[in-house]
Amino acid sequence: MQSVRFHEFGNPAEVLKVEEVQKPEPGAGQVLVRMRARPINPSDLLTVRGLYGSLPVPPATPGLEGMGEVAEVGEGVTTLRAGQRVIPLGVAGTWAEFVVAPAERLIPVPDAVKDQTAAQFVVNPLTAWIMTVEELALEPGEWLLQTAAGSTLGRVVLQIAKQRGFKTINVVRRRGQGEELKALGADEVICTDEEDVPERVREITGKQGLRKAIDAVGGETGAAVARALGRGGVMLVYGLLSGQPIPLDSGRMIFTSSTVRGFWLGDWMHTAPPERQQAVAGEMLRSMATGEIVPPVEAEYPLSEILAAAEHSERPGRSGKVLLVS
Repeated sequence: MQSVRFHEFGNPAEVLKVEEVQKPEPGAGQVLVRMRARPINPSDLLTVRGLYGSLPVPPATPGLEGMGEVAEVGEGVTTLRAGQRVIPLGVAGTWAEFVVAPAERLIPVPDAVKDQTAAQFVVNPLTAWIMTVEELALEPGEWLLQTAAGSTLGRVVLQIAKQRGFKTINVVRRRGQGEELKALGADEVICTDEEDVPERVREITGKQGLRKAIDAVGGETGAAVARALGRGGVMLVYGLLSGQPIPLDSGRMIFTSSTVRGFWLGDWMHTAPPERQQAVAGEMLRSMATGEIVPPVEAEYPLSEILAAAEHSERPGRSGKVLLVS
């Protein structure tokens, strides 16, 4: 079978290869899944570069999410059948034609959910949902500020906001992105090329500042959002697109009792009770089945074109995710 592999950490354009490897066989309690679609996420390419928080030992196959269909079940598996569409949850190495997964780590896909949507179930929709609904507990009418608002996750946040009734302040770099997001339901847009984030936030919130924010950029953008936090405000940091740490004003944090803390989906999946994970997954799948939450897709590439796909995934200004399909 074909598998995308890297034998050392480095630039994806230099270290990623498509290789023929032996197809795995399912053992007792396991399922062989024929993968049909997998997104390319920033975390995947950070892993290839050796910069992610949890790293495999090379040679390794990237990919932390996707969807496929059951090809074969191992001994003792009675809950799944051949041909059934499934989402591997917490299974690494999805950039291959086949993966083996424990049966209990596979989520059946409802008929109403398309392949492209199901393939993106884990990283962006779950992260967006958990941060806004579980961690920040946003209520109808509350403001949420998000950076990197034009990203796939940012667009999912807009869909969740529409469903849950909270309002969004969306930070982007270019004015053109803002017009597009407004058309998707963004309430307010701040363009960092033209506007001061804390000043605009004070105008929007009636000088109260932010109560809740999420940041994927870090650096000076993250610092500007932290300065915009009002009394008791909380900012979740879930990405570092700028590659720069956030220079925080500790004095201001003291006198506003504001909080800046990290969020990592991998940690939540290891610490949240299984029943809570199942409830959140069920809620997300229902929202996907009704069309309320549909992560956007910009392009699809076969596994054999991984280098072109990886390059495309890192272009600025994308309107959706790049998928590897087979």
